[in-house]
Amino acid sequence: MSEHCGEITRHTKQRGKIRCCSWCGQEIKLGERYAKWLYFDGGRRNTVYAHSECCDAGTEAANEEHGMVYPHGDQERPTLDVKPE
Repeated sequence: MSEHCGEITRHTKQRGKIRCCSWCGQEIKLGERYAKWLYFDGGRRNTVYAHSECCDAGTEAANEEHGMVYPHGDQERPTLDVKPE
């Protein structure tokens, strides 16, 4: 069997279990934006969680590598560009 990633969905953490980001390893806290998707490999299914900005960084890295990246929770969390009001 081959690897496959499902569709990415984005949410704001409002309740439920606090999970760690697969990209940076930090907790995804209440009120934070995050992405999740399914990852299939060899008949096994896993749900992957990442901060929204970490998902973007992972997508960019995958595009640069012409394929897929394998996050292990040890990457630097990107800073958000917050514009002053």
